[in-house]
Amino acid sequence: MDIQAQLEKIGLSKSEAAVYLSALKLGVAKASEIAQKAEIKREAAYYILKLLQEKGFVSEVIKSGVKYYSSVEPKRILGIIEEEKHKKSEAIKEILPDLESLKKVALTRPKIEVYEGFDGIKTAASKLTERRNQEIYCYVDESILKFIPYFHPQFRRKRKEMNVKLKVITQKTKFMIEDLKNKDNEELRETRFNDEIMNEIGATYYILEDAIIILKANEKEQLGIYIQEPNTARLQRKIFERIWKESNK
Repeated sequence: MDIQAQLEKIGLSKSEAAVYLSALKLGVAKASEIAQKAEIKREAAYYILKLLQEKGFVSEVIKSGVKYYSSVEPKRILGIIEEEKHKKSEAIKEILPDLESLKKVALTRPKIEVYEGFDGIKTAASKLTERRNQEIYCYVDESILKFIPYFHPQFRRKRKEMNVKLKVITQKTKFMIEDLKNKDNEELRETRFNDEIMNEIGATYYILEDAIIILKANEKEQLGIYIQEPNTARLQRKIFERIWKESNK
């Protein structure tokens, strides 16, 4: 068995393991003798012996003004390792509340997913009905309903199954009155109109509790974007609520 390699596994450096084994073999010896046995320079041996003393692997004694070193009993190593583990465990327990506090104030990276094509839009939209019993705020542009009319009825059915309610701000057009507003009661939705806000918006925005979903569909591009960032979502919900109050029923 490679004893030195095993000592390195418990935390000793290659030089520390070599010096400890040399001291063990010599019994009680001067630093120069240990250095020679370990095949290292004497100056380095002094430094390493000091490190081993701090770790509890080596002790020193002075005889006639000369410093000698001896290794601890091999059985004592197990105790040293257990003591070290206990010290580390207690140190972590002591600072754990502070570490948790730092984690809470750390800047978290938003999760952003981009989906392309008709299938991509479906995938992005499916995130709207992943959780039951929620209320989603949305700016719905007329263009997306006209461009993919076959998709919206499927989404409505799934939304009703999951009890997902909508508050919708959109343009006041004949199509949106007939296709959305007049069906609000049966489709768990409340629709209001705000042409000033919706003028040339060109996309549909869904604002969840912790995320925003953007859908855009026309002849040139079909795009779904999912942004999960709770603080941004909360801010957008507050903005929506203010616009909602100013919008026409």
